[in-house]
Amino acid sequence: MEKSALNHLSDQLNTRESDGLLRSLQDLAGMIDFCSNDYLGLSQNSDLTHAIEQAARLRAEKGQALAHGATGSRLISGHSPIFDEFEQACAEMHRAEAALLFASGYDANVGLISAVAQEGQVIFCDKLLHASLIDGLRLCKAEKRIFKHNDLGDLVQLLEQYPKETPKWIVVESIYSMDGDMAPLVELVDLKNTYNTEIIVDEAHSGGLYGPGGSGLCVELGLEKEIFARVITFGKAWGNAGAVVMGSKILKDYLINFARPFIYSTAPSPQHVSSLLATLAFIKSQDTLRQKLQTNIQFFQSHCHGDAWGKSQTAIQTFFVSGNQALRASAKKAQAAGFAVKPIVYPTVAKGQERIRITLNAASQEKDMLTLIQTLNDNA
Repeated sequence: MEKSALNHLSDQLNTRESDGLLRSLQDLAGMIDFCSNDYLGLSQNSDLTHAIEQAARLRAEKGQALAHGATGSRLISGHSPIFDEFEQACAEMHRAEAALLFASGYDANVGLISAVAQEGQVIFCDKLLHASLIDGLRLCKAEKRIFKHNDLGDLVQLLEQYPKETPKWIVVESIYSMDGDMAPLVELVDLKNTYNTEIIVDEAHSGGLYGPGGSGLCVELGLEKEIFARVITFGKAWGNAGAVVMGSKILKDYLINFARPFIYSTAPSPQHVSSLLATLAFIKSQDTLRQKLQTNIQFFQSHCHGDAWGKSQTAIQTFFVSGNQALRASAKKAQAAGFAVKPIVYPTVAKGQERIRITLNAASQEKDMLTLIQTLNDNA
């Protein structure tokens, strides 16, 4: 008897479960947060909540009440002046000429990469890029070359295989989401000017945390004018949702015309954009929270000893446990002790590099960090 479509799906789920790779949803409410990307704790910050509510109330009092639904894509019915207001403020904050809002960081990366990297061009990609960037690469028509993670020597070998006049792109993340290490942005800019390339930087894990007012790592390093496009997401340090692609006015106009996730997606609601505007004003003043996060990172690293611990100097920390089953068991024990942590299994990371991904935030308490470290060490 032929199998039904549901039988085929069930077989694949069973195979994934037997391989120890089955994903499921889990409620972590009540646990101590060491797995979210809410680096500054803004998703539940009462002062920010008040600012968002007040901004909406003031607009309503002026007869400018905002709709809770966009009703269509921005090219059809979903555009309103508040989008222009936010994009202008976002560009100014991040020292860019222009910004374009997308519904998510995933949409922004897929739309950007698939649109700009074209046939006859070459795009050079760090091996550890996020899935959203990889999916954009799959859709683009440029030739793809992968270089070893943060290995400039390997990248140079690849760059030298192409004439200088060949249009080229280099795609990196300012901070990588699994290991928490930083891209060598200064050195990459040197290569850009030597090999006639353009650079795209995903700043998902640095936006809001580095640079003046949280303007990102590229701005902190003074490189913003050297970068063709930057992506800042709002679901992490901003404690909200959505993302912008920042670059030239020409790039913005190009993406409006060629980035399919922008063209064919319903726009974020005006109420959502109002909350982003309030968050933008709020996050620029949060130097105390940014400093507290850096203090927590230094404290955590100073108490992590042994080969199982990564050496990240960012909010993303790692505890390595080889093998998916052993890793899941270690994470389960940490969760039983009250800590919200998640195992990152193979093939999401390389075999032998399975790890518990720990994210610190400005509200992390020293006693909790010490207890988590001890719990993981005891279960190793």
